[in-house]
Amino acid sequence: MRSALIVASLVAVTAPELRAQVAPAPATTTRAAAPAVVKHTVKRGDTLWDIARFYLKDPFRWPEVFHANTDIVKNPHWIYPGQVLTIDGAAVKPEVAAQANDQGFVVAQIRTKAQAPTVFSERGVSTAAQPGGSTTVPPALTVRPGEYAAAPYVVDGSVPVPAGRVIGPVDVPALGLSSDAGSKLFDRIRITAPPGASLSVGDRVVVARTNSTIVDVGRVIEPTGILRIDSVGTGGTAVGVIVSQFGAIVPDQAIVLPGRSFESTTVRPVAGTYPVSAKLLWVQGSPRLPSVQTYVILGAREAAGVRLGDQFTLFDDGRSSDGATAPLTATAIVTVIRVTPFATTGIVVHQTQPEIRAGMPSRLTARMP
Repeated sequence: MRSALIVASLVAVTAPELRAQVAPAPATTTRAAAPAVVKHTVKRGDTLWDIARFYLKDPFRWPEVFHANTDIVKNPHWIYPGQVLTIDGAAVKPEVAAQANDQGFVVAQIRTKAQAPTVFSERGVSTAAQPGGSTTVPPALTVRPGEYAAAPYVVDGSVPVPAGRVIGPVDVPALGLSSDAGSKLFDRIRITAPPGASLSVGDRVVVARTNSTIVDVGRVIEPTGILRIDSVGTGGTAVGVIVSQFGAIVPDQAIVLPGRSFESTTVRPVAGTYPVSAKLLWVQGSPRLPSVQTYVILGAREAAGVRLGDQFTLFDDGRSSDGATAPLTATAIVTVIRVTPFATTGIVVHQTQPEIRAGMPSRLTARMP
């Protein structure tokens, strides 16, 4: 009897194809609902590229992982062991989401290229526990302060923008050298204050481009940086240091006041069918192929009840060169970042088709509760 068992074991080891033929079919089970958020604890050797490939199946979707974790990851090229990244559970591959435990962690190994790690030892501060444990990392914000501060927005185009202007740098390069790139982060520049504004040391103002307009909608204010006022002169002049930069800062750009602020929240919008639609009016920078993290402006106004954190889905009508149309195809998802009485600003957070262009229709498909 024992000899028979040994022979059977050898057959099972040396002939896996035979074992597969005789193995009983697995029992049918009901698939558990996907978790709202899946978590990944960064290990040495991980990259956002590998993480996106493992969880989302497509490594080119790494910007989605970065966008959801900018409160933790400041530079997508640098992630550190011990950091806990959150990923939208609805986007995760079902077979991976099924492995998530009660805390949302997936206990699995990501295959990485050991010869080219892009993460290094944690910089002295542990931000999270191991999978299965608790974490002190706060949930990702729905709209982040940096996204809000950098977002273009639309104002009334029928009246002049009440703005000061950039005079130029305080520190002139030696030998008259200059750069077409303009001022850099932490440079000091001279400005004039917006009309009627009384600036004090420590105040913050926004540097912006104001030369774009949307016909019959309004003027676009495109922030290029934030200044902290360091000294106030006579005649409405002041000197500020660049503490945040979103684009080139050059003389004659506008100086505007920050305007309204907002409170960050981790509440997520609720998917559904809502009676709000709008056309895509403007894409920042007019890139040939806009992608994730691109700012866009939609024709929905504040009066329509649009709020920060809402999400619109962009659609492609499939119009061909001969004018024939096809059913609408979802192209991208846009999260609302700013809303004014004239238009809505959003940022592309997910993309399924390559083309995003002005004139595309959109519909509100997720609303903040």
